[in-house]
Amino acid sequence: MCCQEVMRFRQREKELGRNDLIFPLRYVDTSDIRSDEVHDPAVFELLNSRQWIEFASLRLRPANSEEIVTKLADFAASIRKALRQGVTADVQRQDIARAPRSGMVKRDDPGPEMVLVPAGTFTMGASAFESRREHVRDDSTRPEHLVTIARPFWLGKYPVTVGEYAVFAAETDQGGHSWASPGFQQDDQHPVVNVSYQDAQTYLSWLRDKTGQSYRLPSEAEWEYAARAGTSTARYWGEGAGEPGEHARFSLEWRVTGGTSPVSSFYPNAFGLYNTLGNVWEWTEDRWHNTYGGAPIDGSAWTAGDDVHRVLRGGSWLRVSSMARSASRFPVSPSFRYIDFGFRCARSLRNSEANAMAKALSTEGSSTLNHGGGVTVQRRRTR
Repeated sequence: MCCQEVMRFRQREKELGRNDLIFPLRYVDTSDIRSDEVHDPAVFELLNSRQWIEFASLRLRPANSEEIVTKLADFAASIRKALRQGVTADVQRQDIARAPRSGMVKRDDPGPEMVLVPAGTFTMGASAFESRREHVRDDSTRPEHLVTIARPFWLGKYPVTVGEYAVFAAETDQGGHSWASPGFQQDDQHPVVNVSYQDAQTYLSWLRDKTGQSYRLPSEAEWEYAARAGTSTARYWGEGAGEPGEHARFSLEWRVTGGTSPVSSFYPNAFGLYNTLGNVWEWTEDRWHNTYGGAPIDGSAWTAGDDVHRVLRGGSWLRVSSMARSASRFPVSPSFRYIDFGFRCARSLRNSEANAMAKALSTEGSSTLNHGGGVTVQRRRTR
């Protein structure tokens, strides 16, 4: 394959809105190409950036060695992803608009608006290929494993906002820390920050008392399942991060500048959830483990083990794009607060709700449903 053919291939990729297609040629080590040959520098850059699974180090290794098995598994994973993924942002937005959802949104005053996340099965974690492509070492996201969410659950449409947290703070005398003055400008529609895991639990306890409902933090598995919303790419909009402000709020480099965006600033994922990636890290219920070895496969929180750290998910406005991935996770002390730490509420679906919803959805043209204490559940109308 000559340089012109490679560049034609790249042009076709651009026309398709893809950046992950497989080159129809065997692996090429560009260092073996003679320096006196005339080649297009753009082709070298493309080959070096895309075909970077290096096999030279495996020469003379036994065919069944762990190194070769791992490398082949990564290569196979990259091929599978290239075959089934990669859509343009415009196509992704169209798919999101058409994507099937539960269609259920609710709010228990004074709590946040909640979306019913449907049941399903997904692959949790990230491949070594994804980690290398993102230039991160995150062995904690492996091994990848199947998790089944057997029952729908409620999850906050947005992270808890400044306005929602302020109601709680006013009633419970929570003004003694810096959630109200994080060092950058916010209004009531921004996600609350400077909240620890313990602060989140205090808010959830208050919300349970106010509503009589079993509000809680999501498990890591629930959070990742909801963040992915049926996708298997690094981010719900595709593999690449794009530019800051295009799909989510994150930083180009580690720096304490800027601040959060309003929670509805970017388009939602296919489950109708906003800001699952970027803007603020979100606390989950799980205790930290260095790998997923022995992790629950039923979607429940992993509460055994390390009692020193809890887990944050999703990246933030302060962190680089490699952290804004569905699989990214971060261990933090449950008492620690920071200017990019927030949270999102979850709640299990009650049997009475499930029965009432099934009845309402089976009624043609039904759009609203009242149950249990006057709570209103709305069904989204889809085209």
